[in-house]
Amino acid sequence: MDSVSVAMATFNGENHIRRQLDSLAAQTRVPTELVVTDDGSEDDTVPIIEAFAKTASFPVKVYRNETRLGYRANFMRAASRCRSELIAFCDQDDYWYRHKIAASLKPFTDPDIVLVYHNADIVTDEGRHIGPLISDATRKPILTPLSSGPFLPFALGFTLVFRRSLTRLSDLRSNSYDQDDPSQPLSHDKWIFFLANVFGVIAYLDEPLAAYIQHTDNTVGWRKASIRESFRSRVLQRSSVYAQYIKAAENRAAILEIAKSKVDGVWAERAATATEYYRKVSWLFAERYALYTGATLSNRIKAFRTIQKSGGYAGTWGFGQKAFLTDIFLGALIGQFLQSRSTVHSGSG
Repeated sequence: MDSVSVAMATFNGENHIRRQLDSLAAQTRVPTELVVTDDGSEDDTVPIIEAFAKTASFPVKVYRNETRLGYRANFMRAASRCRSELIAFCDQDDYWYRHKIAASLKPFTDPDIVLVYHNADIVTDEGRHIGPLISDATRKPILTPLSSGPFLPFALGFTLVFRRSLTRLSDLRSNSYDQDDPSQPLSHDKWIFFLANVFGVIAYLDEPLAAYIQHTDNTVGWRKASIRESFRSRVLQRSSVYAQYIKAAENRAAILEIAKSKVDGVWAERAATATEYYRKVSWLFAERYALYTGATLSNRIKAFRTIQKSGGYAGTWGFGQKAFLTDIFLGALIGQFLQSRSTVHSGSG
């Protein structure tokens, strides 16, 4: 069976990290190594790890960053220092069930699979179960290249196990664009999922294999959007969301254009295919943007028909039947009204 490294990024995690470390030690299939990159902790995080290393049944390597990188780049640095064929991202404050590593490794007997992700339980710091991380059962167990849609779904880092070969393009991540946070490059998990969706097959395990602990110290935590927030993002702010998707798709096409010269064989072929895919995604989202901002009904209907004739609602591009109905009623019929409402809403704060 392939070796597996655990890549952990830490920062001021003394309140929670021992629980996570103990869960790694209790795995039925322990990791080949634990690689920790600490981002300048000012508490006892590193001493706790060093104490754990003395009794761990696997090597524990700790690296301290000279300058603070932030969690996105820190996770990528941890992955870059891993030496196993498989890498598992690990947050400092969660808890892995005893069979998480063993279960996550099984799909990799298929050489085409480059990434495995799994469900998890959302749990409070006191141990109260909130619910599953992924509540819908519609996620496919196997995703072939480019079949997960251009942006969604992706998976949170602590659920990922992936082939180290996906890190060969890590130097391009700093040039990426996160459609959900335009001020930042893609986070470590979005970046790896993006590459996996281009270059190989992704497997999903619906079984919860870890507890996703929620507490006041979470860097990125789980929170269910309020009805008001959902209404604003899904109805009033659709045009601004699509503007970000246009730029994100253009950015991914540009990255893949560069990637073609850095890889060979089937990877080069898939990079070329994905480059054209994201160019068309950008064009389709530009039409959806026009659909929600067109000044006249005829302009909005024209944009809708362009998307329809181009196969934009067939599902390949991540739109689908639900988007078809949404674009008819919220776009073609009242898109301009929604845009004006969004402007008023933003102005009122």
